[in-house]
Amino acid sequence: MSSPDAPAPMTADVPETETRDFMPYVAPMFAYVALSSLEGYLPSTGWYPAAYAVKAAIVAAIMWHYRSTWRDLRPMPGVLDLVLAVATGLVVVAMWVGLDGLYPDLPFMGGARQAFDPNELGTGGKWAFIGVRMIGLVLLVPVFEELFWRSFLIRFVIDQEFWKVPIGQVTWMSAGVVSALFALAHPEWLPALQTGLLWAWLLWYTRSVSACVVSHVVANLALGIYVVATGAWKFW
Repeated sequence: MSSPDAPAPMTADVPETETRDFMPYVAPMFAYVALSSLEGYLPSTGWYPAAYAVKAAIVAAIMWHYRSTWRDLRPMPGVLDLVLAVATGLVVVAMWVGLDGLYPDLPFMGGARQAFDPNELGTGGKWAFIGVRMIGLVLLVPVFEELFWRSFLIRFVIDQEFWKVPIGQVTWMSAGVVSALFALAHPEWLPALQTGLLWAWLLWYTRSVSACVVSHVVANLALGIYVVATGAWKFW
């Protein structure tokens, strides 16, 4: 897969000893999924806001500890690629909402969504929780997920010595495998599958993990606004 208009593929600008270590990519993702799976064991839904805040803080700390992976985000995409990233992000949220209820449920690795209604907290608590939730949704998740899915795993599928694979190189197999796993990581598996394929294409076309992060940010921000405006807490 190649695009005549895309810049030349680039390898991550990181020291060799760091690029060969998969843990910086995996640790934030693993922590988020593991802590999310524990939320189903909370004594009551009233514990969820505090549990989410703790989860966000732990994941943020792990991301900072392994911030060497952030070099994979360089260079930032150009203006046209940013426009494309924003457009794909809006397509993603349209699929997420528009396909709701049109496909059967499947087991997914993160456990059931809490679908917590922050109106239970009163005005002050509600907006405090929404603020923390949006930080996780918009600032944390897009970064560690794109570094895991579109920087590490999509290259690892191509070659287990993933550091040898240029960032932005995508094959049909790597796009399919990673998109399928991305779908299994979300209860909204059908739009997640389509989203994984769309972001694999965006990565291939732009050769930029940052373009995928921007698209993910736009999608999550739009979804968050939609949830708050409509009360569709099941998406959270």
